[in-house]
Amino acid sequence: MIIDNHNHLWIGVSTDGFLDECMSERRILEDMDAAGVDMSGVCTVAQSMNNDYVLECVKRHPDRLFGFCMVDPKTPNAPDVLRGYLDQGMKGLKLHPRLHGYLLGNHTLVDPLMEVCREYQVPMFSHGGSEEMNHAYYFEELARTFPDVAIIMGHMCMPNYCTDAKMIAKRNPNIYLDTSATPYLSVKTAVSMVGADRILMGSDWPGDSFKLSLLKAELAAQGSREAFELMTGGNIARLLNL
Repeated sequence: MIIDNHNHLWIGVSTDGFLDECMSERRILEDMDAAGVDMSGVCTVAQSMNNDYVLECVKRHPDRLFGFCMVDPKTPNAPDVLRGYLDQGMKGLKLHPRLHGYLLGNHTLVDPLMEVCREYQVPMFSHGGSEEMNHAYYFEELARTFPDVAIIMGHMCMPNYCTDAKMIAKRNPNIYLDTSATPYLSVKTAVSMVGADRILMGSDWPGDSFKLSLLKAELAAQGSREAFELMTGGNIARLLNL
């Protein structure tokens, strides 16, 4: 089964008509079918926080879509918000420190949500990048504070901290690397350094295409069918009991 772990759904009004159409459930299912992707992980975009729409889509297509709940930890009662969506079937937590304006290393804000992930035995998936708010070393802090919670490092903290990300993942077995927005060579070296069993194919759809993500995984696997199958579905299926 081919599973892509990182994609977005959004519905609403945009001045150019791009967002409400390009991130619709109809479009993602069409693109999945065209690429041969069986299931996709989806979350709202950080700017809209429309978890309800994501949940509706997941419930309409439980055999094709699973959801991550986007939470701004500065929201009043944020842990209870997360619990509510997990109780309704969401599969994990999604954070976006840069767009919501906080440090991933702010333990006062983030730790209560991590405690919920531990309680429900679900992963935490955070945007990673070159900004201070989501530096790769904050992922390591959380991984060591919560060794029993799986942590997905978005984009391998591309572009500036990709090497750091791989080194950190190598020494923290509960960190998984998301391939979205990463060049093929970064995925290939991650397979060598960290192992295919902790790499998750992601497209960040509609930011990238499913076909390109599959090609990156195929090239990075270097002929190993086992490595390809782990990256393109086996790992995320194991994490989420799909």
